[in-house]
Amino acid sequence: MIDEKVKIKCTKCLQMFRERAKHIRNGFQTNCQHCNRLITFDSSSEDRNIRRALTNAKEVRMAIEAQRKDEIAAQAPVVDRRQF
Repeated sequence: MIDEKVKIKCTKCLQMFRERAKHIRNGFQTNCQHCNRLITFDSSSEDRNIRRALTNAKEVRMAIEAQRKDEIAAQAPVVDRRQF
């Protein structure tokens, strides 16, 4: 089971909070749950914490998609193509 949430470190209060990886993309905005600061996610940001959260979210989304593909492949019926 893959954890669908990514840790985010607030630049202002330095507290950690979590947000779903499917939400975290370029242009996404959220408020810090501790100090209520608005955080805008941008890959060209100077803030290392924001870039790290974007990278981690992308990795989690890719892992979830790979897991779904594996599950679908495992459920697909096996066809015997040998000719008699």
